[in-house]
Formats: sequence, structure tokens, C-alpha cells
Amino acid sequence: MKVSLVIPNYNTWHLVERNINSVLHFDDNLIDEIIVVDDYSPTENYINFSNKVKIIRNEQNLLYTKTVNIGLKHASGDIILLLDSDAYFIMPLIEKIIQLFSNNKSLGCIGFKTVDESGNDTGNVLPEPSILSFIAGQQLHKLLRNYNIFQSKKLLPFSCAVAFKKNCLQEMNYLDEQFPYLEADHDISMRIHRSSHWQLQYVPELMVYHKGGSSIAKNYKRVLQFYESRWLLMKKHNKLGSAFIAKWLTYIRFSIETLVLQFQSLYKNVDDKIEGRKKLKQLIKNLK
Repeated sequence: MKVSLVIPNYNTWHLVERNINSVLHFDDNLIDEIIVVDDYSPTENYINFSNKVKIIRNEQNLLYTKTVNIGLKHASGDIILLLDSDAYFIMPLIEKIIQLFSNNKSLGCIGFKTVDESGNDTGNVLPEPSILSFIAGQQLHKLLRNYNIFQSKKLLPFSCAVAFKKNCLQEMNYLDEQFPYLEADHDISMRIHRSSHWQLQYVPELMVYHKGGSSIAKNYKRVLQFYESRWLLMKKHNKLGSAFIAKWLTYIRFSIETLVLQFQSLYKNVDDKIEGRKKLKQLIKNLK
């Protein structure tokens, strides 16, 4: 089986270099091509990469999902690995990946475990979300998940470290570009789970370094994008239940959080958080 690696990039050439060097160090003889898709970075490539590396540069900034799709569609491999630029190999992977796909013709996607420098799990997989997770919010749902509340048995790997069968991607019509960056990976995983003949497997024995969170700024704009994308994901997969009740309960939670923040503002500066909650309340009101 021919194997391709796709790496999306936005102004992280030094991380792309580290990523590629790690892949070639462990699996040079098993990787056939490496495609780096640069999303119109301010700094163009200045690194002399291996002959296996092909650079594709967008003519304008297209954001994550469209950038990844360009790489996936250009890849000629039967198997396509997708790694964030700040991920890198810490062990040989490709022989095992080929074996897994060869032994199970229905396997369309493999999720890897991601770890930090100390080998601690950094969380490259989560259970399929429900509308209750939307209402509870990211932090509360994360806490409740530890007690198996709202837990689905279907696991969704993040796209920072994952492998696909090319013909599975083609049948799924690649990532859904309705999601500019958040939730596109969860959407394709949910579509694979719902497919009549494709399977998805999370394999924690396959480990990649990735701390996560560097590709998208963590501020209220990202939170807005999360809620907008999560709502679209729930709607697309018919998991909203009563949309009116879900919106009403979520709006109440944000209203309570706003009141708490206004009290905290008496003794510390939380103006950005208050502004963020106001925008979130408006977003929730406008969701359809």
C-alpha cells in the first residue's frame, strides 16, 4: 500500500520541519510522499526539505478545513496520514498502520494516541457529543465525562493525528467545509461510524507527540466558533432533540455565568469574559 502524509501549515515552518524529520527518521522507507499545504502564510517556505516533500501554497487564506481537503485530494496514497504541524512521530508507525488497514478491509479511519514530552495522554479522542454536552458547556461536560455521564461508546479522534483509507475519504466526500476548522474532524468520524460498511478504530498503541491547542487561539472568538460549529454538528446528525429547549437552557447558563462574572468584576478585571458571554448569549439566540 502506498502511504501519503498531509500536513497543513500556517506560519509554522520550523514545526513542519520537526514533524517531517521525525517521520523520515522512523519510517523513511515506508512513506511515499509528504504534502505540506500552506494556508497563505506571511512567511513562505525557507527550508530545504526532502525530495519526498511537495509544497502546495494557497493563493489566499482558506482556513483549516479547506486547506486539509486540498492536501487529502492531492495525496496519491492508498493510506493518508494527517498530522498537525506541531505533531511529530516518537516511534515507528506506518508498518503497523498498513497492517491494520490490510487486515480489515472495512477499516476507514485510525485514530492515534497523542502524548506530551513525559508520555502523558493529551487527549486525541472524545466520545461522540450529545446535545446535553452543548447545554452543559465544555468545562462542565469534561468534568462530567469523568463520571461516564453523557458518555457515548462511539469515539471520535481529532484530526491532529489520524490516518484514513483514501477510498473511504472519497466516499465520505472528504471533510465538510461547512465547518471552517472546528468539528470538521468529528463530523467525518460520525459519518464513518454511521456508514454501512466503513469502520473507525482508535489505537492507543500508536502514539504521536502533540500537545494541542496551538493552531486556534483560545479566546472568546474561538468559543463562539465552538458553539456555532457544535450546533451545526448536532443539527446535521439529528441530535438536537428539542432545539428550542436546548437553546433556552444554554442561554440561561450563559446568563448565570454573566451574573457571576459581574460580581467578580468588583474585585478583578473580567471585562473580556463578560463581553464574551454577552456575545455568546446573542449567538445562542440567533442559532437556527
